[in-house]
Amino acid sequence: MGNRKISSDLKECAVIYRWETVFAEFGTVNRPPSPICGQELRILTRALMTACEELFAKESDLYLDELATWLALTHDISISIPTLSRNLKEAGLTRKLLQFQTSTADERL
Repeated sequence: MGNRKISSDLKECAVIYRWETVFAEFGTVNRPPSPICGQELRILTRALMTACEELFAKESDLYLDELATWLALTHDISISIPTLSRNLKEAGLTRKLLQFQTSTADERL
């Protein structure tokens, strides 16, 4: 078959057929975005991020698995360690930043 020339009317017919199929399924010619790809939703809310930040302020040497366990026990949220790491990074709560905040708070006291 190789490089076969497809006529423009055949292409238009295929596009129209596809639009009809999508319209019949979704009620619009635009297919909704796939839930699998695209921007991921943040699992942790801003309130939980604040709680994590306060916990890190008290205990700055926590590991992510300890934080995940704390979230599961106190807030009933099951979250994987990579997802937790990504959520904290997206919120700007990196270990370097948290250690800096802790050290400046200690200097003030």
